[in-house]
Amino acid sequence: MPTPDESRADLQLVTAAAVEDAQAVFATTSGAPEARRLQLLDTVPGLIGYYSDGSAALAADFYEETREIARARTAFQVTLTVADRVVKIRRGIAWAAEPLFGETGDGDDVDSRLAQVVQLETARPYRDTVLGNRKRDPDAIGWARATAGGCKFCRMLADRGAVYRERSASFAAHPNCHCTAYPVFRGGDHGPEANAMQYVASRRSRTPAQQAVLREYLNENYPDIPG
Repeated sequence: MPTPDESRADLQLVTAAAVEDAQAVFATTSGAPEARRLQLLDTVPGLIGYYSDGSAALAADFYEETREIARARTAFQVTLTVADRVVKIRRGIAWAAEPLFGETGDGDDVDSRLAQVVQLETARPYRDTVLGNRKRDPDAIGWARATAGGCKFCRMLADRGAVYRERSASFAAHPNCHCTAYPVFRGGDHGPEANAMQYVASRRSRTPAQQAVLREYLNENYPDIPG
C-alpha cells in the first residue's frame, strides 16, 4: 500500500499531466483574444473533468487500502466525490485569459494562471473524496494532511501529524498547493488532534484579526520556512 506521501506524489503526477495538457491546448489557440479565450472555455473544463475523475479514483483506492490496513470493523462503500464546479472553473479560465487583453498579450502569464486554475481544480476531488468519505465512515476518526512542507502555512497545518476530528474542518489549499488529505481510523497510530490555531488556519474564511494572529504565529514558529 502506498504511504500518504507516495499517494500525494501520485496525485502530483496527475495534476502535472492536467496542467501540461491545458497549456498544450492554449498553445494551439489562435485569433483575437476573445476567440482564444472562447477556445479555452470550450476545452479546458472538460479536460479538468477528465483528470478530476482520475484524481477522485486515486483517492478512493487509497482510502480503501488505508481502511483495510487499519482493519476497520464495519463494512463501508467508498464513493468518489467530484463536485459540479463548471461555473467556477469557467470563471477561473476567464481570469487566466485576462493577460491576452493587455498591451503585450503575454502568453507566459496565461500559462502561469492556467496552471494555477487547473492544478487546484484537479487536486480538489482527491481531497473532497477523502473528507467526504471520512464524514460517512463510522470507523474514521478524522483526517490528516500530507505535505511536502514547501511553505510555513502548509507545514503548520500538517505539524505533529495533526488529526482534524471536527466534521466541519475544511481543507485549506493555495495555488500550486501539493498537499493531500488522508483518513485516520480508530485504533491505528496517529498524531494528536489539531490545535486551535490549526483549526483556525483550515477555515475557508478568516476575519482580519484571525488572519493577523495567524501570520504572527507562522512567523514566530516557522521563521526559516518561506511563505
